[in-house]
Amino acid sequence: MRNSLLITLCLFAIHFANAQEQTLLRGAVTETTVTNDSLDISYSIYLPQNYDPEKLAKALFVFDPEGEGTKAARLFASGLQGEDFVIVSNNHPMSSTIDSLDANADNALLIVRDVFRKIAVDKYRVYFSGLKGGAKTASALSYLFKSSANLLLIDDMYFANRFANQAQRNLAIGVIGKASPNFYPMEDYFYMLKAYGKNNELYTYDDTSEWPSAAFLGTLVKRLDHLNVEHYNLKVEDSVWQRQASVDLNTVQGLINDGQLVVAYDLVRDLKGDYRGEVDLDPIREVQRSLRRSDAYKQAKRLSRKDEVQEGLLLDDISYFLEEDLALGNFKNLGYWDDRILQFKTAAQNPAKPIEQKVARRMLGYIDYTVKDFLALNRVALYDQRIFANVLKTILDPDDYYAYLDIISLAAQDEDENTAFFYLEELLKQGYTDYDKLYDIPDTEFVKIKPVYNQLIESYLGKSKF
Repeated sequence: MRNSLLITLCLFAIHFANAQEQTLLRGAVTETTVTNDSLDISYSIYLPQNYDPEKLAKALFVFDPEGEGTKAARLFASGLQGEDFVIVSNNHPMSSTIDSLDANADNALLIVRDVFRKIAVDKYRVYFSGLKGGAKTASALSYLFKSSANLLLIDDMYFANRFANQAQRNLAIGVIGKASPNFYPMEDYFYMLKAYGKNNELYTYDDTSEWPSAAFLGTLVKRLDHLNVEHYNLKVEDSVWQRQASVDLNTVQGLINDGQLVVAYDLVRDLKGDYRGEVDLDPIREVQRSLRRSDAYKQAKRLSRKDEVQEGLLLDDISYFLEEDLALGNFKNLGYWDDRILQFKTAAQNPAKPIEQKVARRMLGYIDYTVKDFLALNRVALYDQRIFANVLKTILDPDDYYAYLDIISLAAQDEDENTAFFYLEELLKQGYTDYDKLYDIPDTEFVKIKPVYNQLIESYLGKSKF
């Protein structure tokens, strides 16, 4: 993340104003825009029915990867009905290109700044949530926040070692789908976050290809708020505790009815801790006991543990061989990885075998995560290893144009013209048409003037420079 983002956020994080250029309706979602130079960014904002402009508000910023801000704001408003959250969400789709995080964070930052200008926000009670790419944007913004931030991350997150100090101050709850490619990265992230703070928690859900239910999301946001209340020793009326406990028990019951038994148990266990000392815990304990004793829960837990053991053995093998081959740049094993990845891709597309499909998706995600992590940590020299890693990326995703371009650049630096020419043709075969970029690949000065390089480009694109 660029330092300019941090400077910008620090400048406005302490500045709140009540100026309102547009009428914002209580109890409804209003679409509005923020302008930066020639760029208009649309977002939706929901004010609770009891919104009081004279009081500092709790603000929840929701980042939807598809830019369906009105839908996302209404979803969270439904889950937080009766609570006093101002809810904001983006109406612009988020970029999914390589190096898109800065652009998405820039746009999100403009929205946050505009809301702070219009609404008097309690800077200690700001909450960020997002789905997939939106979760990466939410976590990126949190690392730039002056005080601690509260995060609800669905199916992804962003972390870099340089933000470790801020991450230790943040409070994070995550939700990951059982068959998500991001399953193992999220497990790794939250294993680390759990060491930073015991209240950081990751829940496993059946499916997070879309937002989870409004009730589940609402309960998780309230969990963040409860922990925040405890941290700052804030006063909450007894009637509010009673109402929230009742609503959250209904959420747990809804998860049970939907067959989400493991996450239901994990959630009711955590709710017992949240409400201890605030409400009578007997109803919560009764739901927990009933669930723990049920045959359905016992079977779900037993199957989960069995799957974990079998999958763990496979993961150990994949992890060992992948890390060894990356470290050695072992091109002799590319055939093995090509076959293995193809097997996983085939299984990942087969809904007739849901267990194998789940495992395959998680393994593909793990391989992708490990390869990207290796490249992020090894940015210089190690030409064979970095070329090998990028070749794996092309096997995982033949349309990953950046990987081909990186191979060409690395091969040119290593004076390996044949590899550069081979992957130039592979890139062109995939339909790549950015003519100017092919002559602007870093460190290819002596390769791009070669006849073979130009003949390949001319044969696919109809022209060449040299």
